Amino acid sequence: MSLKNAEAGLLAFAVSVLLVPVVKRACEHFGILDQPGPLKIHSRPVARLGGIAIAIAIAAGVLAGATGSFKELPVLVAFALVWLAGLTDDLRGVPPLLRLAAQILSALMLWNAGFRIPAGGNTPLSLLGTCAFVVAFVNAMNFWDGADGLAAGVAAIAALAFLFAPRAAGSVTSGVLASSLVGACLGFLIFSFPPAKIFMGDSGSTVLGLTLAFLALDFYHTKSKSPPVALFPVLVAALPLLDASLAVVRRISQHRSPLAGDRSHGYDLLLARGWPPRRVALFCYAATLALAAMALLALRTNEATFLLFDALVLAALLIAAIRSGALRRQEIRKDSGAHGSPLVPFPPGR
Repeated sequence: MSLKNAEAGLLAFAVSVLLVPVVKRACEHFGILDQPGPLKIHSRPVARLGGIAIAIAIAAGVLAGATGSFKELPVLVAFALVWLAGLTDDLRGVPPLLRLAAQILSALMLWNAGFRIPAGGNTPLSLLGTCAFVVAFVNAMNFWDGADGLAAGVAAIAALAFLFAPRAAGSVTSGVLASSLVGACLGFLIFSFPPAKIFMGDSGSTVLGLTLAFLALDFYHTKSKSPPVALFPVLVAALPLLDASLAVVRRISQHRSPLAGDRSHGYDLLLARGWPPRRVALFCYAATLALAAMALLALRTNEATFLLFDALVLAALLIAAIRSGALRRQEIRKDSGAHGSPLVPFPPGR
């Protein structure tokens, strides 16, 4: 890690640590709280605009140390658009299709700025693929922000993987961005590790997703188009991406909107087994760290070995998720008790 990256990360961490308590107090003063409900695991109102502190912390780190691509207007506008859509949803509620439109528009801006998936060149196929890629990352992190500390911890570990990839994470600018993301998330985790004192909200989780998507696209932009490079970001973020994919399949199979909420995510299933929230968070961190380490090691192997390794890892994750009940039709209610109490499955209609 370069000195510039380290300075950006430390600044983002400091800004996050300083701003989160301010945002928390403001939310409590103005009554901007996430209330308990059927799709919640907390039993008391919690401040929900932590994404403001996260976004400002990331911006502070990047603007202090970055030059070049991230300061290009289309990229800045893309990030601002996703963040504003998330913030508006946290404050007033935004229809899912409008949030999706904002994500697609952001992806179009990134594609136009040259940040694209490593296939299709300058074609409509590349455009569609890039839009799907960005939307997948943004919503995967949004879905993953359903239990204390998960999204911030997993995003920080994924960003570290980009930093330690051979020849660093894409461009010099992306190295600063990845460091800023790590710093902002670690600062936020001081207040959001179970039991969370503040939630990041959509304004935080969607920005984390877009940041990881941008890091991946810049990784493609500055490196060869080999299969190991193409699959590296997917393996690093495999946990939230797989969980989101299974959620979409599960909801469509139940004739529901893919964007409709439920409590059958991977972390919900662990909570339903009686795991305490801290154990769930630490398990997800460890799993993501293992995946990141595997992805970094696989980058140094030949293409055939990497593809076989990647296929085996993803297949193992998929089988484990399905066996745990990720596609099973079930409803989950919140058990009575303290914040973050276990979730208990029960038959529909009970």
